Amino acid sequence: MKKFYTIIGQQHIGKVNYGHKNMTLKCMFPITAHISTVIKEGEKFEVVAVDSFDTMDSHKNVELLKEELQESFNNSFEFHYVNAHFEHEQKSQIQTFMRLYETFKENDQVYFDITFGLKPTPMTVFVSCNYAQKFISGLKICDVVYAHYTFGMDENYVHPIVDVTSLFLLNNLIESISRFEEKDPMKFLKTIFNFDEM
Repeated sequence: MKKFYTIIGQQHIGKVNYGHKNMTLKCMFPITAHISTVIKEGEKFEVVAVDSFDTMDSHKNVELLKEELQESFNNSFEFHYVNAHFEHEQKSQIQTFMRLYETFKENDQVYFDITFGLKPTPMTVFVSCNYAQKFISGLKICDVVYAHYTFGMDENYVHPIVDVTSLFLLNNLIESISRFEEKDPMKFLKTIFNFDEM
C-alpha cells in the first residue's frame, strides 16, 4: 500500500500554492499536494504524521492536516500518528528511529515529506528508511521530498516541492560500492556518474 509520511511543524501556515510534477494545489500542507500527484481518485492509502514537537501547536497542525486530507480525499486514507518528540540525547533519537521503523510494513510503497520539523528528524527518517528497505520484505522507498517554502511571497507564488530521493539513493549506492573494496572508490564513483560531464 502507498504510505505517505510527513513531519509536523509547529508554526501555523495558511494555504499557499505548492507545485509538484506540473500540478499546483493551494493547501496548508505540502504532503497534500504531493499525494495528489501520486494517488488515483478513490485509491486507498495511508498517512503517517510524525510529530517531533509534541506541543499544543503541533497537535493543532495534526488536526488541521487530518481536516485537509479529509477535504481532498474523503475517506480514502488511514491516518496514523507517531510521537517523535525530539531531545538531544542519543536515547531519544533511537526511540524516534524505533517508532518510525515500527510503522513500516511488508510491501509498503513509502513517500516521505521532510518539509517541517526539527533538523535531526529528516536524518532519522533517512536512517529508518534505509534500514527498513534492507530488512522489510517488499518495502520500497519511492521518494523523499520537501517544499521549498519562501516566506513573504505574494499569494500567487508557487512554492516548489523538491525531490531529494537521489540523496537517499546515493547513500545506498555508496554503501553498495563499499562492499566491492575498490582501490580507488572516488574514481569508481566518477565513472558511474560520468563526473566529467557534470
